[in-house]
Amino acid sequence: MGRDVRALVANEVAPWESRLIAYLLFTTVLFALLPSGFSWQDSEENAGAVEGSLAVKLQWGGVFAVAALIVYRHFAQAVVNLRVANPFLLALCVYCAASTVWSPEVGVTLKKAIQFGGLILLSLAVQMDRRPWTHAVQVMLAALTAIELASAIAAIAFPSLGIDAYFGYAWRGIVSGKNTLGAIGALSTLLWVAVWRSGVFKRSVLWSGMALSLLCVVMSKSSTSIAIAALGVVTFWVLNKQHIGSPLWLQRLLVTLGLVVVLMTHVFFIFEGHLPDREEVIAPVASLFGKSADLTGRADIWEPLAVEIDKHWLMGIGYGAFWLGPGSPSQPILDKLPWIPYQAHNGYLDFLNELGAVGVALFVGFLVSFWASLSRLVRLDRAAAALFASILVTTLFSNLTESSMFRGVTFPFIQLVLACISTTSALNQRMPRSVPERVSLKPKPYRRRAQADAPGEVA
Repeated sequence: MGRDVRALVANEVAPWESRLIAYLLFTTVLFALLPSGFSWQDSEENAGAVEGSLAVKLQWGGVFAVAALIVYRHFAQAVVNLRVANPFLLALCVYCAASTVWSPEVGVTLKKAIQFGGLILLSLAVQMDRRPWTHAVQVMLAALTAIELASAIAAIAFPSLGIDAYFGYAWRGIVSGKNTLGAIGALSTLLWVAVWRSGVFKRSVLWSGMALSLLCVVMSKSSTSIAIAALGVVTFWVLNKQHIGSPLWLQRLLVTLGLVVVLMTHVFFIFEGHLPDREEVIAPVASLFGKSADLTGRADIWEPLAVEIDKHWLMGIGYGAFWLGPGSPSQPILDKLPWIPYQAHNGYLDFLNELGAVGVALFVGFLVSFWASLSRLVRLDRAAAALFASILVTTLFSNLTESSMFRGVTFPFIQLVLACISTTSALNQRMPRSVPERVSLKPKPYRRRAQADAPGEVA
């Protein structure tokens, strides 16, 4: 009995632990969004160079160490949350670590796999704070708003620092580039909408925060961020509607969209005499956002990358072991380009290249399991499910033009892992006890009473 009481007391979250978790989440957002290693040189090459620096190791080593401390103090609950977590997410982490066996860059692959595991550990630590999900959103909004406000001041007062003249005098603020600032504004817009009716903020704060977020999206002149902001808000609004009565409304919506696509393809075939190719499909959509059909030169990377993928299509070359600059396995592609890319600018091609068809199969399982968890959570907490689903949809969309998922400690990957772990943990906390446990308590008195009444039974 005494051991059980001690276990319950140990599982209680002390006030200082709640504050530590909030600081941990706040710091994680800053570390993930500010330039890697706090080096403000605006180049992918510099980001790759400082990724393994001592500053980065101290930053994320400290984050993971604090997360490990919190998990250790609440080990029993962390194990429960880990057991109910998305099994394909855990399998992907194990597979990434296993790819060190065939990776040409063992050290890099091992480091990336450790970061992957560290993000799962971080997500488990955040779940130890039993306050509503709106509190975690408040903490994230505080960090995001601080970056947005500092970026706006830098763009207005220090234009040489906060404005990128090469891209039409777009705002980049205190982050590494205009696309990053736009992505911050897009995420902040979604989070402000998610807590709009929760009552955690005054209306004046909500309007001011929303205005600042939209200002960063517009002034960053990032068409992708504008699309992500719109997609995230619309997805949240649709999934959060309370008056949707049919349990199959989402399936019907997807079927309707599928029929529209089939009909449009059929009409195109009638008038043109052939099925649309990649350029004919992409061009109309890209023109809406001021981009060419090759997505501003990204297709120049994809064609030679397809040749490299064919060399190791089943198992992949190794997690994070390809885009490492001159002299790395990406050298055959660098020889064909006038610049040096450090990613394919398409996360799905990078994923297939690094983890192969096996990794893609695990990733598909991850998505199916994630969506199944969201469909169960929507019956228990519609707003939380709508927010996590919006994060999933916008991350999948942004991964089409930027390699944002499964790339170490990038913020899109952090929020994806956090949303996934939060979904299954919320389900575990809110789902009622299983029926066998509730029913098994009732027959026992009946059996004892029947045995006592039986003839010839000795008391």
